[in-house]
Amino acid sequence: MTLPVAAELPLSCDARSVEPNIGRISVTGSASDRTELWLSLLRTLTAEFPRFAVWKNAASAFAGTGDLDALASRQDWPAIEQRFLTWSRRRGFGPVVICRHVPSGPHLLAVANDSDYLVHLDISTRGTFRGSTLVDVRKLQQLTEMDEQGYRRIRPGAEGIFKLCMNGTRRGGRPNHEALEIKNVAPLLASDPEGVRMASHLLGPMSAAARRGAAAVVEGGWDRAAMRQVEAWSLLRGLAEPQVAAGRLWVNHWAAKRCPVIRLVKENNRRLPDDREGWIAEVTSDHEVIDLR
Repeated sequence: MTLPVAAELPLSCDARSVEPNIGRISVTGSASDRTELWLSLLRTLTAEFPRFAVWKNAASAFAGTGDLDALASRQDWPAIEQRFLTWSRRRGFGPVVICRHVPSGPHLLAVANDSDYLVHLDISTRGTFRGSTLVDVRKLQQLTEMDEQGYRRIRPGAEGIFKLCMNGTRRGGRPNHEALEIKNVAPLLASDPEGVRMASHLLGPMSAAARRGAAAVVEGGWDRAAMRQVEAWSLLRGLAEPQVAAGRLWVNHWAAKRCPVIRLVKENNRRLPDDREGWIAEVTSDHEVIDLR
């Protein structure tokens, strides 16, 4: 199936740089630098959709192995999908797979001929932690800025707070040291204290605990008591958002086992199997697969 597509729009602007230490991302297998590739799409989406913003993982996406996570209003999803298709066709990608098994938003994935890794844009209305909303599209607006490369993204300190919770904290407030390192959490936090302060307010009465947790990471340590408080409050708040908790359970216990796209993302870091055609055939049974030729 081929869908109508729209043109890309150029955009240029000046602002400050965001994500440090891109070179620290570990790249294995066949991967290629995708910085300029992604920028052409991100500038278009920034120009056309005022509530679109990259909120994490730009570095790994630019390095060629990771996905790029963005928040956008639900009403903009169809148009964003069209822009992704336009961009993918112009770059010679194909096919494009759209996965709708995650309730918070679509996963848009394109097969690239020059890499074993899927080109992956994850669009969502919210980011969650322990079954409750950590940030949504509306709250994200106060935390964004324009990157010097011409796209809208979250402030580094705010990204650090979200990654501290979502990636760096294990159950019981314990640290995930590997994730903290891979996700560059300490450099993000250290580079933008004001962004840390602003994002911590999203945690309500646990804002001070979140800042203590962030300060400990910047100093090379870990404040388990502080992060355990943040976790407990998030779990409690989740009682008021049963649909969010149910969505996470769906993804982790059903989709992660039965959806070939989510399985590939979680188990193989978006790296395609040797039998690409076989994987695409499997995906076609319950996903939109668009041939761009």
